[in-house]
Amino acid sequence: MGALMAVTLPFPARADQCTNAAANEADIGWLIDTLAQHYAYLPDRHIDLGKLRKIYLPQARATCDPHVFLNVLECLLAELHDHHIEANVNNAASPLLVPTGAELWASFQDGQAVIEEVRAGSSVAVAGVRSGDRVIAIADRPVVDAVAAAAPRALAAPDPEADDYTLRVLLAGTHSASRIFTVQGAAGEKRIALPPHVTETHGAPLTPRRLDHGIVCIRIENSLGDAALVAAFDRALDEAHDARALVLDLRNTPSGGNTDVAEPILGRFVTGRPGYQRGFIPGRGKSFPKDGYVRWVASRGATVAQKLAVLCDRWTGSMGEGMAVGLDGLKRATVIGTHMAGLCGATQQFILPASRIGVSFPVERLYHLDGTPREKWAPPVLVDLATADGDDPILARAIEALR
Repeated sequence: MGALMAVTLPFPARADQCTNAAANEADIGWLIDTLAQHYAYLPDRHIDLGKLRKIYLPQARATCDPHVFLNVLECLLAELHDHHIEANVNNAASPLLVPTGAELWASFQDGQAVIEEVRAGSSVAVAGVRSGDRVIAIADRPVVDAVAAAAPRALAAPDPEADDYTLRVLLAGTHSASRIFTVQGAAGEKRIALPPHVTETHGAPLTPRRLDHGIVCIRIENSLGDAALVAAFDRALDEAHDARALVLDLRNTPSGGNTDVAEPILGRFVTGRPGYQRGFIPGRGKSFPKDGYVRWVASRGATVAQKLAVLCDRWTGSMGEGMAVGLDGLKRATVIGTHMAGLCGATQQFILPASRIGVSFPVERLYHLDGTPREKWAPPVLVDLATADGDDPILARAIEALR
């Protein structure tokens, strides 16, 4: 259900690596057919599959260099403008994944590229970029022109989500190139030049800390795919047995995870076997909710009774979003923060027959118990970071609610 970190492409840039360019073309054709059959959000993406074939089959057929082929593949995947689609390999020129490799989140609002959120402690935050600032240029090119040059070319109709996707990918940058963009804020215009973002790793799967007013905060450190998290979470709960209230901080879960890790954690907060989210696999003759299902979670160990607040933001991704949505649907927590990453559905990996590159994309739609699509759901206590005060207004709002 979560996004995986891609690995570096293990072959050098040599044209003689490819003995049959037709294999590249066959891989791209196979992938388009597979997307048409299994991609759960294809109707929402406004993609002309015929145009997609016309653009990318000749490009694949024209290259024997595996790195150039990877670029063709990445451009094709970007046409779908879905942050939950990725290849399992990359190279120096590959775009960084959003939200995992992004330090800010932006979207177009009334024709302006507005920064909604800056990742706390990031190099972008240190450079003085703030929520509410406007991006006016990327790589010294007007932002509208930069986005237009990189936007999907196979759209059947204009799609504002495609522009937002492209804007965020351009701002995240690649594995090797410097990030250069210009912002306009309260302090005036500022040109930002930063090296490529390097994703931080944490030694421990979570970070617990005691706050004032008898509150304990447990922060998940992008480890929802790490089986060791479950035991660490149990230990943190044991150490917080005397806490008056708990905060579950999911603001560092951009890479997602899996249900084998998340559901045992959810199980500490429930009794019995309640449902926590809905799912639906589109298919011929099927409709939601009639042909959907409910995902259940089983209680595990001693049920945690303390009052609970859950924190989320744009770096709450995939399985992290599922946990926030689930705890809200279970009526077990107050969810506080901004909109989340909005990653679509549950993914499955498909292996291209010739190149053996893996491509993951959503094959299943996911919903809050009330039927709201997970990617569209917003926390009941929504914090506007552009107007909020303090170093951590989301946590401050949670403490206020728990008091």
